[in-house]
Amino acid sequence: MKIMTVKDITLVKNELHKLYHTGDRVTNKELKKQIQLIYDRLGYKAKAKGTDIKLYGYSTHKVKIRIGDKRLDGVELTII
Repeated sequence: MKIMTVKDITLVKNELHKLYHTGDRVTNKELKKQIQLIYDRLGYKAKAKGTDIKLYGYSTHKVKIRIGDKRLDGVELTII
């Protein structure tokens, strides 16, 4: 199992900052999926959680996101 280094954390942070900007709204499911894809690409074996986003320079605010006729749980992101 690979331990995440400071370099890895920086790589994850940079990848996320390319994807998500202040004011972006994303469902919890999509956020976890994107973080997991980055972890997998780096060979980091941890399971992604939505709260991991806070480790990479974001603050979050819970929101409901309308997709079609459904309202899904999500977050609004702010880069700190």
